[in-house]
Amino acid sequence: MSELFLSPLTVTIVIATVAVTIVSFRNGALYRRLLFSVDDVLGSRTEWWRIATCALVHTDYMHLALNMFSLFMFGRWFEHIIGSWRFGLLYLLGVVVGSFASLVVHRNAPSYRAVGASGAVCAVIAASTVLLPDLPMMFLFVPIPMPAWIMGSLFVFYSAYVSGKGYDNIGHEAHLGGTVAGIGTMIAFYPSLALENAFAIAAMMAAGGLAWLLRRRSLRS
Repeated sequence: MSELFLSPLTVTIVIATVAVTIVSFRNGALYRRLLFSVDDVLGSRTEWWRIATCALVHTDYMHLALNMFSLFMFGRWFEHIIGSWRFGLLYLLGVVVGSFASLVVHRNAPSYRAVGASGAVCAVIAASTVLLPDLPMMFLFVPIPMPAWIMGSLFVFYSAYVSGKGYDNIGHEAHLGGTVAGIGTMIAFYPSLALENAFAIAAMMAAGGLAWLLRRRSLRS
């Protein structure tokens, strides 16, 4: 219970996101007003706030539960480690950079829309990996614990390889953008510690580079 008092921003974000998402399920106008939309951001309306507000709404209760559970599990202790203001900035950058990555990839698809706090959650997890690369982690549906830097590398590889292919309704670009934001933010906050754990950062960046090369090769063949 004491962890909740040490992570007030995490608790506030979870409560606010759950509340806004549930209200938006019953209020279609609010949902449409907050979601990320390429046409509304780049079109004549230039509604740039959607790049941030999209994190407050989700597609369904499962989407909401997965994101908020992940945020709570990491945020309740990580916010205490880096401080609330750093955690808040990290979360916001994860949302914004994740949405911007989606905007760049889908800039020629006006009908593209997205919702969810996945980019921000990825930023928090990536930041945790930079500071604690040996932290045990595991995929939700594959209960095999492994060091955070290996998990992060696999995640980056997969996200980079399938980004923009339209295999599913998952915003892989937002995941990548959030991950990059999390890594960059921790490098800026703790340069000496990031240098000490440079192998973890290098591994994740190498995984992304390898995925990009393999994807280009597959497109040529």
